[in-house]
Amino acid sequence: MAIEGRVILPASPQYARERKLWNARFEHLRPLAVVKVAGAEDVRRVLGFAREHGVRVVARNGGHSFGGYSMAEGGLVVDVSELDRVEVSDDLAYARLGAGATVLPTYQALWPHRRAIPGGTCPTVGITGLTAGGGLGVLGRVHGLTCDSLVGAELVTADGELLRASEDENGDLFWALRGGGGGNFGIIVAQTFRLVPVDMPFTHSTIQFAWEAAARVIAAWQEWAHGVPRELWSVLFIETQAPEMGPSILVEAVFAGDPAHVDPLIDELAAAVGEAPRAVKTSSSGFVSVPSDFYCKGLLPEECHTADLFPHGKLPHTAYYATSDVARSAWPSAGIDALVAAIEERQRDPLLTPRDFDPHSDSGKLLLEIADEAVSAVAPDATAFPHRDSLFVSQYGSRWRKGSSPDTAAANIAWAKELHAAVEPYRSGGAYLGYIDSELENWEQAYYRANLPRLRRIKAKFDPDNFFRFDRSIRPE
Repeated sequence: MAIEGRVILPASPQYARERKLWNARFEHLRPLAVVKVAGAEDVRRVLGFAREHGVRVVARNGGHSFGGYSMAEGGLVVDVSELDRVEVSDDLAYARLGAGATVLPTYQALWPHRRAIPGGTCPTVGITGLTAGGGLGVLGRVHGLTCDSLVGAELVTADGELLRASEDENGDLFWALRGGGGGNFGIIVAQTFRLVPVDMPFTHSTIQFAWEAAARVIAAWQEWAHGVPRELWSVLFIETQAPEMGPSILVEAVFAGDPAHVDPLIDELAAAVGEAPRAVKTSSSGFVSVPSDFYCKGLLPEECHTADLFPHGKLPHTAYYATSDVARSAWPSAGIDALVAAIEERQRDPLLTPRDFDPHSDSGKLLLEIADEAVSAVAPDATAFPHRDSLFVSQYGSRWRKGSSPDTAAANIAWAKELHAAVEPYRSGGAYLGYIDSELENWEQAYYRANLPRLRRIKAKFDPDNFFRFDRSIRPE
């Protein structure tokens, strides 16, 4: 197989690093090769080779799939990370992103124009995967999901054909690419997005409350987060800490506009909770700093990558399991109490919260992210992303150290699954595809709801023999 890019085989010195994913839970997976493609023609040749030899293929960019689905055990990984060019139209209305674009470098490339796409906060997530799952982020309440700004895509299909998808060309495929899941219909080589202005200040606030007020904070946040101006995005973090510290509950908020509006909004939250925050940290900057503020404060640009995956990366490389829920109504007090009790139980568990606790490697976390306003303004069948009646998305996550014993890994996964099951009466039954879960039952309905039959028909049209397949892929009709 002759290609312009590079084929990294198990004997290569680079193989040990190149086969790794963001999630160390999948450290054991070993592909036949990682193929770092240089363009669409390389992708075509790899797919032809795979078809001829009966080898499974998966595409990979950021490698952030929560279920490890950007790795092909015993197959070929088509790594598009070197297709990372960002081109901005002369009128600053659109940007064409190579399939290797990731969040922070994309924001940095667009920043001189004071434009952005509505993307996420994690700096190393691939834009292709973000779009395929929907794409939650700090601009979502004003501009919608990442997939809502997609206006075109170029991809290589299972039969090796390079197709363009937009409202005017292969419209059914274009519909599916907006929230219909990654790795289902072809390998994307480029995407074009409508840009949005980000020439205003962005104020990032961290609002920490005492744990004793946890139930009141959750109840208050659910109302407050929807009542504030749409320019204020927020997420509620509830997580375990070191044994001597006890659990933590805090709100992170990002406001797009005059920083003078922020303090009164924080005061409104405190009033709803019934007590002042324990600590408030607030700073204003340009939009390009938002993902750095969340994950990379104090790091050099080359250090804002995952350790073990990049030579200078300093972001922690840990094992992770998560499942999710898309909330369509506020949680009642009984559901809130179950969330608080689960965190407190984990906090007391010496296996899950060891004495040498590392906040990056040992935490149990609940994350509730606002997802209303512009997200909900789109019809549920206008794109493949069906959860347009959402209020917020909940993530139930468990993190442990790479190389931990099987018992430790199993206990962490069990904790998140048991919590998810315990709050079943209060869940909607929907789940967020961007947090894809290898353990979730009835996952097709949870992710796609009423859009599933149409997705299966489109799968049958563009990949009738299910060439692109994995444990959570869409099956052709």
